[in-house]
Amino acid sequence: MKQGSARNLSPNTMQRQRRGMLAVVHIAKSQLKLSDPEYRAILEGFGVNSSSAMSLDELEKLIKYLEGLGFKKKPKTTGPRRWKHQHGNQVEALHERIRSEAAELDRGERRLPGLVKKNCGVDDLRFCQDVGKLKRVLKVVRILKEQDGQGIYD
Repeated sequence: MKQGSARNLSPNTMQRQRRGMLAVVHIAKSQLKLSDPEYRAILEGFGVNSSSAMSLDELEKLIKYLEGLGFKKKPKTTGPRRWKHQHGNQVEALHERIRSEAAELDRGERRLPGLVKKNCGVDDLRFCQDVGKLKRVLKVVRILKEQDGQGIYD
């Protein structure tokens, strides 16, 4: 394996970056629907038989070449920290509103875990971080409040 010339990275960081780039190359191959002979021909153009024989710099050039063929990198998924930053206040507000309105239900504290399990697929409200699912739980709680107020279950 050749080493990238202008890299001042630790071996572990370089190895992780390399594995990630190799994964991107194989995702590109799949996305572009390249046959094995087509993929091998591209690699031969870079003077190698396998992408694992390429340096980091060469892998970057290969990815740019594949992008020129139409490969589009998907944006990185929002990790928990970034997601929390973007939606955390809304999730916390929904949790609070759901608890508050469920407390007004007849046996609301006992009913809430079942509602959360059914609508969010988790055992505790704290573990549901999906805004859409939380809004659905809130809607169900409000419907139940309305039904309780009308004496439907009496």
